[in-house]
Amino acid sequence: MIMSGFDRAETPGFQRREVLAAALALLSAAAARPAFAQAYPAKSIQLIVPFAAGGGVDVVTRVVAEAAGEIIKQRFIIENRGGAGTVLGSQAVAKAEPDGYTLLAAPTTMVINPALRSNLPFDWKTDLVPVAMIAKLPFVVVAGLKLPAKTMKELEALGKSRPDPITFGSGGAGTVAHLAGEFFGLVSGAKVQHVAYRGEAPALTDTISGNIDVMFCTLAGASAHVKGGTLRALAVTTAKRVSLLPDAPTVAEQGYPGYDLAAWVALVAPKGTPPAVVSVLNAAVNAALVKPDVTARLVEIGAEPAPGTSAEFAAFMDKDAEIWAKVVKQAGIKVD
Repeated sequence: MIMSGFDRAETPGFQRREVLAAALALLSAAAARPAFAQAYPAKSIQLIVPFAAGGGVDVVTRVVAEAAGEIIKQRFIIENRGGAGTVLGSQAVAKAEPDGYTLLAAPTTMVINPALRSNLPFDWKTDLVPVAMIAKLPFVVVAGLKLPAKTMKELEALGKSRPDPITFGSGGAGTVAHLAGEFFGLVSGAKVQHVAYRGEAPALTDTISGNIDVMFCTLAGASAHVKGGTLRALAVTTAKRVSLLPDAPTVAEQGYPGYDLAAWVALVAPKGTPPAVVSVLNAAVNAALVKPDVTARLVEIGAEPAPGTSAEFAAFMDKDAEIWAKVVKQAGIKVD
């Protein structure tokens, strides 16, 4: 089963110069727009991250938000509002005033939840508007140093030999990390048990201490722990190895062909947000993503910058929602 991230090849004008030129043109054009657009942004912008602080989505969001804030001359104030598989934070933005001052750092979970939950308090297709893709987030399977398994095949053997299932953590029920673990159990036949946390950071803490066996985590959240020697990387979940952890083999090359999973983080706003405001925000994010220091920082923490238009992002979300719905159905996962 192939999971598609925001593929650079699908983004016309990905070249740095073209993206930067387009972003600067949009920012300049804002001065010629109606009074509302000219005044925006006139104050700080609340940016809700639907996870606890310290995880991959949070780290990536903060890097890009700081740079984008410098571009539009206003601060993005990050508020971490985790819980309910990202529903709590996402709902807050879906119900907010569409004035451009309350935004969501949307994770892949946003398009997965409709396949998992029957009573969502909002509909991302009708209550939210896409603004800009930020980055693709590869995942890594990490374990505490006390766990005897050092490869995915050894992890499978452990899950089949002992009476208790392999416990794996994630930043919330229904997240990509949750589905990645369940999907591994499906393709390997190993017994697995999901443990949901209010974000990646607390799950990582319990993985390091040995309270849970493994975690399917973003590179952005786990890479520092792997390099620091407090966690062992068993595999990366993408089809190809990643430059940040070149010695970590893929899940697929360890005997699970077709296993290819990744997540993303993007900027979305409440439905009804003026198109001029969306354009300003999209341009700011794109300009931030092609700044050399931002690009270097994202790559350093395990994220792949993914600039593009809001229309391209909208089309991508529709496609990704269909793909994840198939995975959910195949794995038979429900969270309510």
